[in-house]
Amino acid sequence: MKNFYHILGLSFEPAPEQQLIEAAYRALVKLYHPDVYKGDKKSLKRKISEINEAYDTLSDYEKRKDYDKNLKKIQIEKSFQFTDDEFEDKDLFNNKYIDEDWEIALLVYPELENIKENLLKYSLKLSFQFQFYLLETKEFNKLNDVENRFINAFLERKFGTSFEIKSLSKFLIENNYKKNAKYLNKLIQVIGSKSENRIIKTFFKQFPEIENVFSNQQNINKKETYTNFFEKYQNYLLILLVIFLIIFIFIVASF
Repeated sequence: MKNFYHILGLSFEPAPEQQLIEAAYRALVKLYHPDVYKGDKKSLKRKISEINEAYDTLSDYEKRKDYDKNLKKIQIEKSFQFTDDEFEDKDLFNNKYIDEDWEIALLVYPELENIKENLLKYSLKLSFQFQFYLLETKEFNKLNDVENRFINAFLERKFGTSFEIKSLSKFLIENNYKKNAKYLNKLIQVIGSKSENRIIKTFFKQFPEIENVFSNQQNINKKETYTNFFEKYQNYLLILLVIFLIIFIFIVASF
C-alpha cells in the first residue's frame, strides 16, 4: 500500500490539515518542473502521476477517511513499512537552480541559508521542498516549525515512527555520520521499525564510538530543553507563585 502522505512529503502521525496538503502538493509541482528536475521523462511522468494520485485521495474527505482507516489498520497489525525507501533519494535535481523569489526571501531572512544547508544534509530534494513550500505558503514567520515538520516527515519515511530511532537518525545525519545513517536505514528496512530496542542495540554494538557522543548530545539537549522551558514560562511561574502566596496568606489570616 502506497503511503500518500510520504509521497507529498508529509507525516501521517500528526494528521496534517487540508491546507497543509494543498501547499505540499503545489510545492511538489514546482519541484518537478523541468527547470529543477533533471531525471528522464519516463521517471518524471511516473512521479507526477504518483503525486496526483496521492493528492486526489488526500484532498477528498471521503477518500481520505477510508484511506486513513486502512493505513492505520496496516500500521497496527503489521510492522508498518514506513521504511521501504532507501536512505538516498534517487530523483535527480538541478543543484544550481536559482529562484529569484528565494533570493529576495534571503534578504529578509538570511538565516534561511543555514536552514537550507542543514536540510541538504538530508537530501537536495528536501531542501527544495522546504524552499518551494515557504514561497507557496509565505510561512516565513514559522521557519523552525516548517523545518522541523519536513525533517520529521523525512525521518518517518526513511526510519519509521519510533521516537528513539528518529532521534538517533537525526543526530547521525546532522552530525555528518551519513554512512552510519545508511546502515541504520538498512537495519530498519530488513528488520522493521517496531524492533527498535534490538536495532539500536545492534547499531551501537557495531559503532560503539558513536554511542557516547550521542548520549552526551542527548543530555545537552535535555538541559537546553529545560532551560528554554523555564525562560519561556518564568513569568507565568512567578504569577502562579504570587497567586499561591496570596491564597496561603488569605487562608492563614482567616484563622
